[in-house]
Amino acid sequence: MGVEMPWTILLFASGSLAIPAPSIFLVPPYPSSQDDAIYISCTAPEDFLGANFTLFRGKEAVQLLQAPSDQPGVTFNVTGGGSEAAGGDFRCQYGVMGEHSQPQLSGLSQSVQVSFPVPTWIMVLSLSLAGAVLLLAGLVAVAVVVRKAKIKNLQKQRERDSCWAQINFTNTDMSFDNSLFAISTKMTQEDLAATSDAHLCNSEPQKRPTSTSSSPELPEFSTFRACQ
Repeated sequence: MGVEMPWTILLFASGSLAIPAPSIFLVPPYPSSQDDAIYISCTAPEDFLGANFTLFRGKEAVQLLQAPSDQPGVTFNVTGGGSEAAGGDFRCQYGVMGEHSQPQLSGLSQSVQVSFPVPTWIMVLSLSLAGAVLLLAGLVAVAVVVRKAKIKNLQKQRERDSCWAQINFTNTDMSFDNSLFAISTKMTQEDLAATSDAHLCNSEPQKRPTSTSSSPELPEFSTFRACQ
């Protein structure tokens, strides 16, 4: 009749302290909302009875349970309604007493992802907010495009106004120059005419004044006395 030896003695006799990782899975009823409880089973190999189990969510320890002396695993009940009700990435680990009463820990189990369906009102609200954000972004983009177009048109109008002003100014200068040239030409012609008239007047022979008297003029006589 063979005697069954405890697993710790078997491990120590074989010279190996490696502890297999446990298995983890969800247990029904499965949660449908964050208010529902989450049931997670964590089970060690059959030879590891009465082990101490730890449930992790991420890197945070959520619960600690010890299996019955005749059971290789436990079932965690993560109660809904609190901060622990949120889903996440769950793992578990177990430990046993080793040589010299020192605890030996197994590796972490595979992960179990727990998630909840998004409520309809949250989905509707999210879609509404997304639509509002997209609409606002579209309005801003349209406003920017319209503003750029107005600025471009205003710049073109200013350039056209500047061009017309320059052309009008050039025409005004040419008209003013033409007026000055016409006035100068007219004055030159008048000066030439006046000079010609003056020259003609000066070139006419001077007439001796005529006497209105009917008697002929008597010649003037001068008496000279010889100097002795």
